[in-house]
Formats: sequence, structure tokens, C-alpha cells
Amino acid sequence: MKIIIISFFILFSHQISAHDCVLKGTSAEEITIYNTCKADQKNQAPSKNLNNSLLKLKIKELKNENKNLKNQLLDLKIRLNSLLQRVDSYLN
Repeated sequence: MKIIIISFFILFSHQISAHDCVLKGTSAEEITIYNTCKADQKNQAPSKNLNNSLLKLKIKELKNENKNLKNQLLDLKIRLNSLLQRVDSYLN
């Protein structure tokens, strides 16, 4: 459940920050708005780096969990095969 919530916030924050600055005119006011927008985007860059770092960490954790689950599944498979062989030996 935590993964879903974290993913939702990361995806939602990415969509909000995806705003592009567009110069709409040549007046001083429009240029000021554009420059302010660009400066705000530069200030938001560390936030994106933090999101990327968190995502990389989460991916690493999930890969480790996946590896552990695969090992458990393999162990279960071996045990079931062994049990099946024992049952077969009793039946034959």
C-alpha cells in the first residue's frame, strides 16, 4: 500500500512540475513573468533529483525483495518435488 501512495505522489508531483515557461509577448511584464517562471524551474530541480533518488532506492529495495521471493519460491518448488517423489514412491 505504501508503494502505491508513494508512486501516486511522485507521479502527481511530476505532472504539476511539468509546466513549461512560454514567452507570450515582448512587453517588459511578459518578459518578467517568463524570467520568474524560468527561475522557479531552476529552484525545483533539486526536488526532481530527490524524487529520482527516492525512486532508485525504492527500485533497489523492490529488486532485493523480488530476489528473496524468487529464492523462497525455488525452495518451495524443491520441497514440493521432494514431497511428490515420496508420495510416488509409496504409491509404486
